[in-house]
Amino acid sequence: MRKARLLTAFTLLLTLLIGACERPTQTNQSGEVQQKQYARLIAKPCWFKTDDTWPFTQCFMMEVPEDYRHPEKRKIRFPVVRFRATNPDPSKIPLLHLGAGGPGASMGLEPENASDWLWLNYAAMTVEDGRDLFVIDPRGTGMAQPRLTCSEFIEDADTAFQRNLSPEEEARVFSFSMERCYSRLSKGSDLAQYNSSVIARDVDELRKLFKLDKFDLYGVSYSSRYALTVARDYPESVRALVLNSAVFPNIVYTQQLPQDSLAAYERGLKHCIDDEKCNSLYPDLRRRLENLVQTLDEKPRTISIKHRYSKQRYPFVLTGQRLLRVLFQALYNENFYNELPKMIEGLESNNDEGLQPAQEAIAHFMEIVLDPYFGDAAGVSHFCYEEAPFVNFDKAKASAAETGILGGAVRSDLNLLQIQCRIWAIPSAPLTESQAIATPAPVIVLHGGLDPVLAANDVDTARKELPNHQWLLFPNLAHDIISASNCAERAVARFLDNPKEDQTETTMTCRKAELADQLSTQQESDQEPTESQAAEVPAPESGQ
Repeated sequence: MRKARLLTAFTLLLTLLIGACERPTQTNQSGEVQQKQYARLIAKPCWFKTDDTWPFTQCFMMEVPEDYRHPEKRKIRFPVVRFRATNPDPSKIPLLHLGAGGPGASMGLEPENASDWLWLNYAAMTVEDGRDLFVIDPRGTGMAQPRLTCSEFIEDADTAFQRNLSPEEEARVFSFSMERCYSRLSKGSDLAQYNSSVIARDVDELRKLFKLDKFDLYGVSYSSRYALTVARDYPESVRALVLNSAVFPNIVYTQQLPQDSLAAYERGLKHCIDDEKCNSLYPDLRRRLENLVQTLDEKPRTISIKHRYSKQRYPFVLTGQRLLRVLFQALYNENFYNELPKMIEGLESNNDEGLQPAQEAIAHFMEIVLDPYFGDAAGVSHFCYEEAPFVNFDKAKASAAETGILGGAVRSDLNLLQIQCRIWAIPSAPLTESQAIATPAPVIVLHGGLDPVLAANDVDTARKELPNHQWLLFPNLAHDIISASNCAERAVARFLDNPKEDQTETTMTCRKAELADQLSTQQESDQEPTESQAAEVPAPESGQ
């Protein structure tokens, strides 16, 4: 996720308790039915800094039962931030941002991470358009209490990536990390209560506490699955959905991991191979990457990097298998595609010249691995509950044999996923969690043709189960379309104002101009004329 935005702020200093209604009921002396209160919303002084460019900002902690079947028992909390519209329009209901995805990713609400990106990235569709914006970290992630982070994994990874370990040795290290993590967290949390259906219940309780009839829902990456689940389980609570780089429950992503991973690398390589100028500068790129992976597996190379969690230079030991993981993570950002050939060439050299692309990609990889706010244990709970039961792991591992240099890394990942679920030992989701959600609510689906983890072809098929949707495909973008294109943000703003209005043509025109501006800027920065690439990117397509 990336990008930034603008307005005026004020921090709420009152502590306010609002009772929420739960299902268990009792009758008072007058015979009226009263619902017992188990959830509450606690207003807090905002824990992050704002300034006078921010909208009026209110901060809360939402307290809910960890297990709704036993609401009187353990309570947990997750953060809620409300950005008020500059000029509120009473006819526009709020947009709820369901978190950063992952599952387990932090929204960046922590004091040291919070910035105007939290609202500026969505300003055109919310606070600047008369609509309030709500932002949350779902249970178990970011600023939630508890945050289900495997500190054992972070500590072991910090050490492991400084050593030359075989894939088998690395897998043993991380399996032991997860065993210790589960042993610690399971003493104070029921790890079976962290999944999409429970988060959907949290969202509906939040709606009740704010006395709202409906929300518009915004989901990016895995949080788009939360949006779909809310629409399925609480259809009367939802007006419209915005799905950005969407995850659909009827796509078993792990089953397709070998093929999708191979396709992602192929797209990365073809970006240069199919470009005459790039291919002439970096010929035979596919073979060179294969040779580089083999060379680094035989003779790993230590790359000195600096990342945000290291106080000094960090000696990352780069093996061929680790290179593949670093590259895959880098391919989430379309801007990396131009850097991939440079990174391969830089690593082919024995000197340190040309290593900057590799150093930046490795630093980004390590910042994700070592992120203390990532609720990776919550992510494991999601996977083991709502995806793993529907995966044929033997078949997936057999498919890995057909992915060439990726085979070892993919098999290792599949093995580790199975081990994690054996450790977690939580019940499996019902079949419902693997079925298409055909909500009648209006939906806009935005997707990138370069997305490495959510293949556009799969999403193009899955979205057709939605009876009332619009489809905007951005062929030259990867993961998180809203953060990469102002045209996408404007399209969503128009959609929320009028879900019946088709956004294809308007977005097509906007995107062509946006690409032309980007090309012009690139030419100026290169200080030399560049052959026009305006035709390289087809405009967003309508799939309806």
